Amino acid sequence: SGKSVALRAFEDAGYDCVDNLPVSLLENLISTLENEKCERVAVAIDARRGQSIEELPSILENLGRNHQLRVVFLNANTNTLVQRFSETRRRHPLSKPDDNRTPQVALIDAIEKERLLLADLAETAHNIDTSHIKAHTLRSWIQDLLKNERPGLTILFESFGFKHGVPRDADLV
Repeated sequence: SGKSVALRAFEDAGYDCVDNLPVSLLENLISTLENEKCERVAVAIDARRGQSIEELPSILENLGRNHQLRVVFLNANTNTLVQRFSETRRRHPLSKPDDNRTPQVALIDAIEKERLLLADLAETAHNIDTSHIKAHTLRSWIQDLLKNERPGLTILFESFGFKHGVPRDADLV
């Protein structure tokens, strides 16, 4: 429901972004990036791993003790999600059967299962309903969330000699 658009907006704002991270790897990822001096990280997690998503609220609580966290929850109504899956011709991550003997789960059932798995997280997060908004609007909303975190203007002073020419990446000399 807009995960790719939101991740690109975070990436444009200077965040290191990770998509489809298993819940069990979140703490290790944050620890690794912290050792690499990464200050801003955006991680997209969905319910594709099923029941492991239930561990996420406690993991976020643990991470919140030492890090500033903001949880953004993207959602859309069922009709919109069905239409989007139809347009992209992709399967819902939870539509795969648990074993080879059972049939594939219907899309609407997979969406409802995902809603149930994510219900606790949705209650504590900043919710954005993407049902009736366009991609550029969602990108703008994400940028508005990040306004206080990113500098408005960056100035880089660079010394150079005209003998070797003006630096190619200079906007103003």
